Amino acid sequence: MRTIDLTDERLDLDAIIAIASDEPVILLTPDGREFFVSEADDFDKEVDTLRASEAFQRFLDERSQSKRRIPLEEIETEIEELQEA
Repeated sequence: MRTIDLTDERLDLDAIIAIASDEPVILLTPDGREFFVSEADDFDKEVDTLRASEAFQRFLDERSQSKRRIPLEEIETEIEELQEA
């Protein structure tokens, strides 16, 4: 897996896809967000990669510690309202 910090390395989409065709890519944006790019047919490999990713595991740990929960009913209501609009 390759990590590309877009603050330091400016790549176009074609270059990113070329890299992702050989190995999964984590893109770090200048504002701190992370994106994972991988070939879609490579789901098993993607799962293994995410399991091995310390950054992704930290993200999951942080999310699981969050006290804020949104009830499913609230989400369903929001979706219905958006579909009606």
